[in-house]
Amino acid sequence: MAEVATLLHRVEALEKKRFACPHEDVIVDEQMRRARLAVEHQALYSTNWKWVAKDYYTWTLSQRAKTLEAPSTDYLCKSLLMENRKAPETGDDPTNPRFVLVVLQYEATLDTKKLINAIRALRPVADRLDDTHFDIRIASEEDNARITGYDNNAVVPFGMKESSVPIILSKPIVPLRYFWMGGGHIHLKLRMTVADFSKALSPIVADISQPRTSSDPEP
Repeated sequence: MAEVATLLHRVEALEKKRFACPHEDVIVDEQMRRARLAVEHQALYSTNWKWVAKDYYTWTLSQRAKTLEAPSTDYLCKSLLMENRKAPETGDDPTNPRFVLVVLQYEATLDTKKLINAIRALRPVADRLDDTHFDIRIASEEDNARITGYDNNAVVPFGMKESSVPIILSKPIVPLRYFWMGGGHIHLKLRMTVADFSKALSPIVADISQPRTSSDPEP
């Protein structure tokens, strides 16, 4: 048993070294491995992983952008799992999905009306659903864990438990060339070019957000 414990300790130390994790109390877990392997499997050479401080989410967006060396706060993005509670629970119709994963900037708010229009546009005009077929909400923590396989603030579109979920990329992200997103752990962030992201995941690019006003608090 002592030999096994020693071996496991060595394996853990090697994994932390591979992930370049600076936090002593962070253990490389299944979520982190799954995200990293999914990205590496795609051979996306524009990627960059960066650990952030544990109080990162108490910082302003400007402070976060500075630590990630991003040109502006527009480059900071998040992934949200959304549910249409009026869609069939089976979710096997790609033109009327029960869940979608949206990727949008922190400097924007999700516009559910625009999101509905983006989903409606998956069907030919003559066959499009009307607004009464939609009730868009943020997915529950249980559904988020089951479908993405990641914790809150760690969601990354790579290596999700259910790979059939449509991914919608907010249109204003496209001109930025690259952006930052969650990396499979709350303190780990992933940078990638829009070109690599699109090549790997073939997201639906749509106008689904509204810019935050100056009176909006920074999240």
